Amino acid sequence: MTYGWAILIVIIVGIVLWQSGVFGVQSGGISGFQGGVAVTDYTASGNLTLYVQNVAGEPLRDINVSGDCDAGATFSLGIGRDKNDVDLVCTPALSTTSGDSFSVDLTITYTTTVSGLTKTETGTISGAIS
Repeated sequence: MTYGWAILIVIIVGIVLWQSGVFGVQSGGISGFQGGVAVTDYTASGNLTLYVQNVAGEPLRDINVSGDCDAGATFSLGIGRDKNDVDLVCTPALSTTSGDSFSVDLTITYTTTVSGLTKTETGTISGAIS
């Protein structure tokens, strides 16, 4: 019975260490962005390309991405879950070495066309360079 508890504790500690990144493995992903603009996917190699989608149910205008990476220009998304690819320039630039990990914090601001409200969403994109 004592050995069983000891093994269980070792397994739990191993999982906690793995999830915290101690072993250098990062699963990456997209977190945040819970409003009218959904970041559905990304690619990373030197620069970062986001695939964004309008999920607000109305056209969006004056969309701008800022933070660790910047879109450099505003864009719009039409109604009906319209999609757009956004090429971001990051400062400092992302690594170009395949397998290197990265994490960038971004802020997306946009204005809804019907209500005219300006909204802000924040999130993090992390993963490995492809």
